[in-house]
Amino acid sequence: MSLNFLMCSERSGSNFVTKLLNGHSAVCGPSTKHIFNPVIRNLFRYEPLDHPSNWDSLLTDIQSLLDVPFSIWEHSFKPGELRKLAPEGDIAQLLERIFYAEAEAHGKEHLFIKENQLYEFFPFLLIHYPASRYLYQVRDPRDMALSWKKNPAHPGGVIKAARQWKKDQQQYLKLFRELEREGAAVMIRYEDLIENPEEELEKMLSLLGLVYEEGMLSFHQDRLTQKNAETQQAWKNLSRGVLSGNKNKYRSELSEEEVRSVEKICYHEMKLLGYLPEFSPTELSRVTDIELELAEKRELDEIRLQRPEGVTANMEIKKRMYRRPV
Repeated sequence: MSLNFLMCSERSGSNFVTKLLNGHSAVCGPSTKHIFNPVIRNLFRYEPLDHPSNWDSLLTDIQSLLDVPFSIWEHSFKPGELRKLAPEGDIAQLLERIFYAEAEAHGKEHLFIKENQLYEFFPFLLIHYPASRYLYQVRDPRDMALSWKKNPAHPGGVIKAARQWKKDQQQYLKLFRELEREGAAVMIRYEDLIENPEEELEKMLSLLGLVYEEGMLSFHQDRLTQKNAETQQAWKNLSRGVLSGNKNKYRSELSEEEVRSVEKICYHEMKLLGYLPEFSPTELSRVTDIELELAEKRELDEIRLQRPEGVTANMEIKKRMYRRPV
């Protein structure tokens, strides 16, 4: 089996591409449970890991992440099962075996894993899973910001989304260039994926030594994909298949001020990645930092968060991990 990872901003088609690849007979793309990120970034809080009480505490928190109704997996981890997956203190093997258990439940050989801000814990992946392959997917930041704004579970609006997109691309591009040189990564744009899914999927599959299968475009008919699409508004499109026209919606749904703000923040990364700004450099130069700060404050004041039970529960467990005394 092999572990393979996605590098992608939120609201950029990360769940979509994961489920597309899950449609392959040899690839398991589990709905995300956000395990790697909080666990790896907080490992120092549980050190030394081979101390029984510390290891037990870490296993308890990981079990909680697996149990909350954030997403649905085929494999359900029974109490005490995690302890049997790896020797005490071997977190790399434990995480690997957790995902292997889900792949085995589907009878598949390869794993494709979505985690947010993968760059925050990339050294761990590089050291412990040197054979892993990576897909870097990017989406037009104006459409990403619109999707973020429309999702009631996300804090903030287009300004916060644009700032996150910019940070993500700056970090991912550094990783991608090195991985690409080693033949360990490919990049695709979300817009190309929805227009030419077969061609774009072939790029990633070839990296795994696999070939495209016709049935992959019927990924949305999968039982678990359908069930997960029902759990959160943010995932509802997963039950609808490939939405070939799902692009450039910002032109009719974002205000001129919002589009200008996103382009001001993301200008250089947009141009590098092939997204043409609608405003000229001169027009964008007139947008001041103070204006952006005031716009972001207005957005934050107006937002009314509506998080599903599973999202809230997942966040509470992660907060517990980040606040664990050292």
